[in-house]
Amino acid sequence: MINPSEITGDEDCLYINVFVPRESPNPDENLDVIVHIHGGAYLYGSGNAYSPPTHLMDRDVIYVNFNYRLGILGFLSTEDDVVPGNTGLKDQTLALKWVRDNIASFGGNPNSVTINGLSAGGSSVHLHYFSKLSRGLFHRGFAQSGLALNPFSVQEHPLMRAKKLSDAVGCPTTSTRVMVDCLKQRPYRHLLDKLSLFFNYKFMPCVPFGPVIEKGGPNPFLSADPYYLLKNGDVYDVPWIASMAVHEGFFPVMFFMEDLDNIDAHWEDWAPAFLEFNYTLPSSLWKSTARKIKEHYLGDEHINKENVLKLIQIFSDRFFLNEAETAVRMQAKVNKSPVYYYLFGYPGDNNELKIVGHGADIKYFFGPTYMPIPLTPDEHKMKDVLLDMLVAFAKTGKPTLGGVDWKPTASNELTYLEVNGFESGDIQLKTTDELATSRSFWKSLNFKEGENLISGKDEL
Repeated sequence: MINPSEITGDEDCLYINVFVPRESPNPDENLDVIVHIHGGAYLYGSGNAYSPPTHLMDRDVIYVNFNYRLGILGFLSTEDDVVPGNTGLKDQTLALKWVRDNIASFGGNPNSVTINGLSAGGSSVHLHYFSKLSRGLFHRGFAQSGLALNPFSVQEHPLMRAKKLSDAVGCPTTSTRVMVDCLKQRPYRHLLDKLSLFFNYKFMPCVPFGPVIEKGGPNPFLSADPYYLLKNGDVYDVPWIASMAVHEGFFPVMFFMEDLDNIDAHWEDWAPAFLEFNYTLPSSLWKSTARKIKEHYLGDEHINKENVLKLIQIFSDRFFLNEAETAVRMQAKVNKSPVYYYLFGYPGDNNELKIVGHGADIKYFFGPTYMPIPLTPDEHKMKDVLLDMLVAFAKTGKPTLGGVDWKPTASNELTYLEVNGFESGDIQLKTTDELATSRSFWKSLNFKEGENLISGKDEL
């Protein structure tokens, strides 16, 4: 469903795949378990998106992946008990419960489960740390290119989106009950046909329907903003790895690389939706804020292919790197369990642009995704280094990467690994006061989210 005009998938989608290292698993083996949550902007994707995990099987672990409901079917919310929201995340929790109750029959240890995910899957992994429904169902987490504090991870004004959908398919919006009863009568493909209404340019914003803070119904998955929960230490205390790629923002920018002149000409009109502050800032400030952002990164330059890395940096900082650093620091402060962070900068081979984009490391863990390009010999070496790290973490809770003594971060100073290759010297442990140097700039824009959202609640 990456192209809203080409709908793929099926309502009958809730399946779990279990991979075991031996043809006849021994229930007494008690092998460590890795559960992968697929990404895809909470809109598309499946557990089968990756190559079979042959290399993981060689390392004597159980590997599990699964599907969960996506888009409108998984994340519609009416902000009350009619449709509280987060159905897709509750599917994930149900899958983790299934693993707890059944994985021993496959030779797995239900008391040694590591959850891992990329992008929306990484965001999901981190959100499970904040859900009471998920406590005790996993024992370590590894979130790649997506964390709970990233702006796309929690949706603002979901009822407004639900009403927009209802209007589009001719359903009344006078009450949420009547609205939802009507939506249930519409064929699901009729609903999905209306997804294009939620994109203002190409596929922006990337996450039209996603996780929400639930305001009604029993047993919510997420009862408060993750920033608030993290600030108050209400987060599951088990080891955690977070990772980002150096050019995360290439993911949205790639959609309009051939249209940069148009982006430059319409920046003030399009940036509020592109950068998703149209829900968190008064409309009277949209254009002036868009100007501030462009001036901060590009000065008086026009956006073009020569300076596209600066545009990529805008999206990297806004959607990924700023809040990744905030999340890592805050979780290290409130949890006793170690928090590890790495920044992935290995471009691999056959990469003329040398851009290390969103989720660039995933192909070394689970194989190519939608572009099945075989790995080169050097890339296979990178794969071995990263898989050894993942398995060490799954088995001991302490990751090892390239022979470096990887120390967890602290809240006052950020300790992280810089991963630029697989050779000695390519992987370095670093400590800094501030890695995402534009955090203070973005904070000055006063978007009503994260810390500013919590401060606003405190004032009320």
